[in-house]
Amino acid sequence: MQPVRIEDILSYRFLSAIEIAPDGMRAAFVVKQADAETNGYRSDLYLAELETQTVSRLTSSGKDGPFVWGRDSSELFFLSKREEEEGTSFVFRIRTDGGEAESIAVFPHKADGFRWLDGDRFLYAARVSIVDEPEREDAEDYEVIDEIPFWMNGEGFTNRRRKHLFLFDPGTGESSDLLEPTLEVMAYDVRGDRCAVVARRFEGKAPATRELWMVDLADGAAKRIPIGEFVLDEILFLDAETLVATGTDMVPFGLGQNREILSIDIGTGEVTSLTPNWDRSVGNSIAADCRHGGGPTLRIDGDKIYVMATERTVGHLVEVDRSGAVRTIVESDGSIDVYDVRDGIALSIGLRPGVLQELYLHDGVGETRLTSLNEAILADCALSAHEHFTVPSSRGDEIDAWLLRPVGCDESSKVPTILTIHGGPRGAYGEIFFHQMQMLAGEGYAILISNPHGSSGRGNAFADIREQYGKIDYEDLMAVVDGALERFPFLDPDWLGVMGGSYGGYMTNWMIGHTDRFRAAVSQRSIANWIHKFCTTDIGYYFNADQLGTDPWAEDGTEKLWWHSPLRYADRAKTPTLFIHSEQDYRCWLPEGIQMFTALKYHGVETRLVMFRDENHELSRSGKPKHRIRRLEEIVAWFDRYLKESTG
Repeated sequence: MQPVRIEDILSYRFLSAIEIAPDGMRAAFVVKQADAETNGYRSDLYLAELETQTVSRLTSSGKDGPFVWGRDSSELFFLSKREEEEGTSFVFRIRTDGGEAESIAVFPHKADGFRWLDGDRFLYAARVSIVDEPEREDAEDYEVIDEIPFWMNGEGFTNRRRKHLFLFDPGTGESSDLLEPTLEVMAYDVRGDRCAVVARRFEGKAPATRELWMVDLADGAAKRIPIGEFVLDEILFLDAETLVATGTDMVPFGLGQNREILSIDIGTGEVTSLTPNWDRSVGNSIAADCRHGGGPTLRIDGDKIYVMATERTVGHLVEVDRSGAVRTIVESDGSIDVYDVRDGIALSIGLRPGVLQELYLHDGVGETRLTSLNEAILADCALSAHEHFTVPSSRGDEIDAWLLRPVGCDESSKVPTILTIHGGPRGAYGEIFFHQMQMLAGEGYAILISNPHGSSGRGNAFADIREQYGKIDYEDLMAVVDGALERFPFLDPDWLGVMGGSYGGYMTNWMIGHTDRFRAAVSQRSIANWIHKFCTTDIGYYFNADQLGTDPWAEDGTEKLWWHSPLRYADRAKTPTLFIHSEQDYRCWLPEGIQMFTALKYHGVETRLVMFRDENHELSRSGKPKHRIRRLEEIVAWFDRYLKESTG
């Protein structure tokens, strides 16, 4: 048995976008795999026959992506890069009983998903300019900015460019824009000739709340449905008169408040919560680095509503009926990353302890694994198990924590330990396979993880750390370190490291300014200065105000934001720190890492900054394969230098 190696990530297969056919007899899904030669990812469609429980590959070009079912189980439509033309999307059709795929349409935009409609029309979303400007010969030389957000992580500059909804007629090759210019589509669903659209409207500054619109696909007429102040994420037709959405009124826990299942009367706009007291974390919050692609959180099957939910440290699939009665129909010991339900049969894709993503069938009696796409990859790998323990917190509850021992751990000798902090803060760690952790355990490190206050899965009160950043969470994390050292005597208290990304990067930056117990740190896509982040990032102006309870112009606002900023305490830092940042990370912009790097360098602390070009906030999860490998090599080299070489 060999340890998990950095380059093993090139072999992993990532499953996503499971969709059961209209007749319920089969399902299709997407499988991606890193391609070192092109420094990208191959993407193909796979088919699962539910009656025989067999799975086969449907396409093999390595360029096939988002898909939809046609009238029945006999055909699929999908977007493909087999043919490419800048600013367009090629639609292919393939029969599921065999035969070659054929190109049938070309959308005149770069589509972000699509739907097939009766009458052989298509509905798709695409980002387009909403202003008529003369074409500039120097268009690549500068940007004009007059609104916020003016860029978005993963999408680049978006100033005066909105994601709109288009109706495409293959017969004419024309697309009709269905939205007003200042609206941006966030989610939509179709029933007959009606399309429900969740959108945000803005000129100058985008709001956090959403509007609800109904579009008549027959004549293009659009009507706004007044619903009040809500943040809506996904929306579906429950019947002709009722919509169902995941959303929140933000009272009393703000933007991060757990989403409820909302019923919306189409005629009146009245919004009713079907789950007013369930206080669950809707969606999959369990952190991992072995996913690439996703799928809807919300589904409808008949008159039942389905939603993924994170319950403490695992993912479940939950059913809600019209009365609000809640029933868990799939209990997972890992994560549910993607799913679909039809006629009471559920399919899910997820990560499990010691197992990469596979496809599972749930028929109400039991669970059957339908794929073994990743089974051989880990068959000869020595994995470290998660050892769960808890520590008390100052709030009177307990914090979940785990230790992953070094592979081949010898308890008679001391081992270096790396505290790893998840992002969010409304993320969560569980016991699923995590490549980075297993790789570091294979390199001889004990990995310490936990879910401090702020994490998902334990209700709004537990997750609410607004105006407490760097306080209760810091106390929890240090309590986890102390608890681990007491519980596991082979951990060396003198050779501790700390690392994290996003919010975890923020806390890493905070740690090095508040304690000298760590001998090395790795801070990734981090936050250094809340004032700077407020004015430069895609979500800063509303996320910071919500989480810190102020803005730079409020009375004592600057002082408060600065107090919670790790940069304020950088002159106290002694810990050698590696900073990793992506140049196109507009969620936690590059200057956040640069500020901390400069501050530490100025004060004589050993530091290094690695900047990845053409990458964004998702580098560790879906970045270019060679960049993901280089990132891990940098991390290992840094910890080896300060946690191994220093010990002789």
